Amino acid sequence: MGLSFGILAVSVAVAGAVMFVAMPRIGTPGAMTLFLRFAAVAGVTAAGSSAMYFIYGAGGGILTLVLGDVAMVLAPALLIVALSALEGRPARRTSIGILVLALAVAVVTATVPLPGSLAVKAVALAATCGACAWVASHSRVEPFGPLRVIALTNAVFAVYSLSRAIVGVVVGWDSTLFRFVFSFAPATVLGAAAVLAIGAAVVRVRFGPRVAAEVAQCPAGAAVVVGDWDLASAAYGPDRMRGLVADLRSAARDLDPGAADVPRGTETTVPDAVSALGAHLQTAYGWEPEQTILLVDGATTAAVRTQPGRRAKKRWGSARS
Repeated sequence: MGLSFGILAVSVAVAGAVMFVAMPRIGTPGAMTLFLRFAAVAGVTAAGSSAMYFIYGAGGGILTLVLGDVAMVLAPALLIVALSALEGRPARRTSIGILVLALAVAVVTATVPLPGSLAVKAVALAATCGACAWVASHSRVEPFGPLRVIALTNAVFAVYSLSRAIVGVVVGWDSTLFRFVFSFAPATVLGAAAVLAIGAAVVRVRFGPRVAAEVAQCPAGAAVVVGDWDLASAAYGPDRMRGLVADLRSAARDLDPGAADVPRGTETTVPDAVSALGAHLQTAYGWEPEQTILLVDGATTAAVRTQPGRRAKKRWGSARS
């Protein structure tokens, strides 16, 4: 019991400290830093949920079960916030949704007897993990490999959680199948494996290799990229530069749904692309004039070679910024 309460105390202290520092900065520069902070909180929360379940099994009372269920659902939800921060998207609405979800799970667990609350928690966890998998799989932040690992891990856990609820309701919560596949022990083992896989992926996002000198073909012949990369990186920092590239690609898709990614920018058929994208970035994304002047024709850089007259047949999903 003493060890369990110690783990809980450390988890609460770390999560509280990180949230206190990170929450006021949602949507500000420093995307990688925010991503790492929220990913760390998600991992601590997942570990804390296991500690709560252990305490509950040892006679800890309904409060520990409530905290365990809330922490279990919060872990993938906070990872969604981390991924949103990594792409430079404001996460306030997502954070409000997470708080509402946590409150709903807490109320159900506190008022609905087992196994009813377990079924609700499993479905809520499946939905949250599924949403996290979708966000990770659609992220355009490099490197792509670790984000695919995060997406796959959450998708697997979403299927497992939904299957847990279905088997419990249809076959029985005391059935042999449920005890051997979906009870506390196997669920904890799978959860621990998921935390380790996601943790390794997070480390790879931070320190993973990136191909800086890659040269790509731009068949459409209209590429807009962020120029003066070294000078701009020194002024804005690498996190903000990734945000600028993400904004540029998003703005290009606003004007041209068929726009494709190229290193450090986008390929588009928009006429007078540099001027059009610069104006759209100022009005829709709040870019300052000193940021829009960074936009250059990709044909003038060594990063992109254009071939006018042919349209790209697929997006450059593997392009490196």
